[in-house]
Amino acid sequence: MLLRKTGEDVVAIPQPSHSWLSGQMARAWGNDRFSRPAPHAEFCLAAEQHDLGWLTWELAPELDPDTGRPREFMRVSPPTHVGLWTDGVRRARIYGSYPALLVSLHAETIYSRHFDFAKASPEHKRIVHAFLDDQRAFRHALTAALHADHRLAAVTTEDVLERNRLLVAALDWMSLQICWGVSQEARLAEVPVAGEERAELVLRPCNDAGQSVAIDPWPFDGERLEVRAEGRRLQGRFSSDEDMRSALARAESVLIVTTLVPGAASPA
Repeated sequence: MLLRKTGEDVVAIPQPSHSWLSGQMARAWGNDRFSRPAPHAEFCLAAEQHDLGWLTWELAPELDPDTGRPREFMRVSPPTHVGLWTDGVRRARIYGSYPALLVSLHAETIYSRHFDFAKASPEHKRIVHAFLDDQRAFRHALTAALHADHRLAAVTTEDVLERNRLLVAALDWMSLQICWGVSQEARLAEVPVAGEERAELVLRPCNDAGQSVAIDPWPFDGERLEVRAEGRRLQGRFSSDEDMRSALARAESVLIVTTLVPGAASPA
């Protein structure tokens, strides 16, 4: 769950809806400068389903007692988070080996970038290290099998997997920014361009109440791209899981539509 502020209210956006937006961008990624993802179908599926481990959790989200609202994804406890990602990789494996490989790599990226081992408790560090060790063993077995697949061997090399890992992470980051609402400039380094080239991607709000976002350099096919995510407008704060879940079930659905445009189209 992530929360988009709208005045005194929030729009509660489930993780799978946010990842759906990632998939919309993945399918449009690629132009004269930016390489199209490969293997395309498997990559787009992984980008769109990278948060499928949250499906069950999102059916009955937890209350965050500190905010009185649904617990946001970055405030879930490490044991719960590891369980969700373990489940997500297993579910991705049902779709296929390559999507599961990319979802597992994305889990590694999340923990390497965002989990603070220095501040974590010994028990939480043990849980996360065990999860990462299991995922590395899982990926090793998958990679060996994929190397024997004549169709996928060429896209299972170390350099292609690293490119795809960085691209899933970039799409995830872009989708989060868009779902939260881009109100100021945001930057992400190490975004794959073509071959070994990497670029810093910049997102800037256009002057239209957050309905469009300028991106520089422009990574998509076409002159603009409309993307969508859906959430529920949640009013007030709550003191129990039951009250919060009941309010979510009754809440108004909100479709968030954002138009992405090249950076040159951004107002000065």
